[in-house]
Amino acid sequence: MTVSPATVVGARLAHLGLRRFSELDADACSVDLHMHTTRTDGEHSIQSLVDAAREQGLRAIAFTEHVRRDSAWFADFANDVRAAAAASSDVRVLVGCEAKALATEGDVLDASPEIVGACDIVLGSVHRFPDGQGGLLNFADLDAPTMAHIEFELALGLVKHATIDVLAHPGGMYQRRHGAFPEDLMREIMQTAVARGVAVEISTSYLPELEPFLELCREIDPYVSIGSDVHRLDQLGVCCTRVRAALGFA
Repeated sequence: MTVSPATVVGARLAHLGLRRFSELDADACSVDLHMHTTRTDGEHSIQSLVDAAREQGLRAIAFTEHVRRDSAWFADFANDVRAAAAASSDVRVLVGCEAKALATEGDVLDASPEIVGACDIVLGSVHRFPDGQGGLLNFADLDAPTMAHIEFELALGLVKHATIDVLAHPGGMYQRRHGAFPEDLMREIMQTAVARGVAVEISTSYLPELEPFLELCREIDPYVSIGSDVHRLDQLGVCCTRVRAALGFA
């Protein structure tokens, strides 16, 4: 029997607990799959966040530390997360990373194959805009349409060319500066993610308004991941709570 690529993708994302938007229920929303610790720019330890997740009744969490290709510390970090996972019987704990876009095509992800291979879940994100000459563009020098176009192209590059499970906070850089990301561009990102078998993150940390993004999810029905981009304990579970309320699961 021949197994279709769509079936393989569905099984892989389902193993991570990721579902199509139309399949979400209260249990599927009880997760936080985007968290940072003191290893990079977070304020808390792995164990502190596991304990807090347990207190909130979260079903699963993912430690998705910022990485670069030369992050030699990642193997130790992954081992620490796996130790916490082995000791946690009631909260599923995943090893992950968040790697930024380096370009729009070719070798686009700022993470080594070793880092990607050590992860249960890989997030690709657009944080800075490369200028194509080894430097970075200054956001202050970009008008809104130009910024939207660049972020759109970098996001598509991640979805099309990178080994990622989730596109983190799509349109996030634009949205923090100019409000809602252009709907036509977000629609194309979601449609491409569906075609490529990549989940789209619902990240209330970056969305100026949640409902328009959820309406696009209803229309396109991508695989989705729920993540608060946790750096402090008070941010843990925020996205879960807001999404559950918006979908009537609260």
